[in-house]
Amino acid sequence: MSSSLEFLAFPPLGPVEKLRLGATIFHASRIEDWKELENELVEDWLVRWSGRGTFDKIWKPLLRAKLGDAYRRTSAAFIWATIARLYAARRSGMKRELFGYLPGGYARLLAAFATRLTEAGVRIRTGRPAKRISEEEGGLAIAFDDGVERFDQVACTMPPRVASKLIAGLSPAERTLFDGVEYQGIVCASALLPQPLTKFYVTNITDDWVPFTGVIDMSALVDRNQFGGNALIYLPKYVAPDDPLFDRSDGEIRESFLGALERMYPGFDRRSALGFRVSRVRQVFPIPTTGYSSRVPPVKTSIPGLWTINSSHIVNGTLNVNQTVDLAERAAAQMIASPARTPKEVAA
Repeated sequence: MSSSLEFLAFPPLGPVEKLRLGATIFHASRIEDWKELENELVEDWLVRWSGRGTFDKIWKPLLRAKLGDAYRRTSAAFIWATIARLYAARRSGMKRELFGYLPGGYARLLAAFATRLTEAGVRIRTGRPAKRISEEEGGLAIAFDDGVERFDQVACTMPPRVASKLIAGLSPAERTLFDGVEYQGIVCASALLPQPLTKFYVTNITDDWVPFTGVIDMSALVDRNQFGGNALIYLPKYVAPDDPLFDRSDGEIRESFLGALERMYPGFDRRSALGFRVSRVRQVFPIPTTGYSSRVPPVKTSIPGLWTINSSHIVNGTLNVNQTVDLAERAAAQMIASPARTPKEVAA
């Protein structure tokens, strides 16, 4: 349904269902106070506005593709945030959505950041996981396998449950908030193919037998010269952090995913794949359960100089680059404006 004509001709929905679906999206795009939706389950809200038939045929498969069975605990604010993001371009006066692509991907941008920061005297240490963060006299200490380093301020950007295990000295109330955030994980395969599979950028998959939840074909958005004349596709599967899919080998996932593509696209042969890689992240984005904003872990913790900033702090949006950059900028400004420790705390 990439255009009005495609929407009107969409076979699974009848005229009344299409009308209610359009009305639901229009109504959600006009809501300004998202908190009024946060205490209502997304299924209840969508059924009320779109009807049970539209929910079962459209909304439910899409929610399950993104959230798995966790959609049953998700608030209606989630669908508001999704629709609001799609309408952002139109609200700014544009007539259509615009997409951008950074040649070389985000690795190129991160490399440029690293160069500029190093030139400014910043030390960047990678492949050196922290073991413990604790408060000590006059500052904060981070323990690594090869020793301890001390800092005035620390910004911990790990998922809340990981941070909770790492940080010593959190109050019981804080630890309850940190441990209470539920996350959704992802197993995402990327495949380099000699030809595009489809003309569409995103194809949402609702069939249960398909082992992934969508086909994202970058060649529909980006000049194929960026990929050496080939097509780059992503095959994501959103799952719970403890899903058995995380433990399957790259080879098993390759056979399963490419086999499904052969069934979906008769002209595709798995032997034509030029490359195939698998990325696994057990904690990608927090599940916006009902009342979520009242249970968000603090950015500024009770430990002087210790801050936690992560995707759990995106309470009225969806996880994307724009939201992440905005969150980081606001948190950085707050850290800079706030002294690490008050004179009384330093003296103590």
